[in-house]
Amino acid sequence: MTNIYDAMKEKGKQIAIFQAQISGLQAELEALRVAARILNGGGGIAETARPVPVPATVAAADQSKQRVWP
Repeated sequence: MTNIYDAMKEKGKQIAIFQAQISGLQAELEALRVAARILNGGGGIAETARPVPVPATVAAADQSKQRVWP
């Protein structure tokens, strides 16, 4: 039988992982938007780059699963 506190702790870990994945996807989406603007002749990175907010819980997530941009 699973303890309720252990179940809540596991769900919290899953939420943190999902938030980290969402943050990575948001960064990818922003990079694709910038690339689309550049390809359409709509300006460079300096004009279109915006910082992507990262929730505080992402720091607690498993950092090995986050994507790294070159």
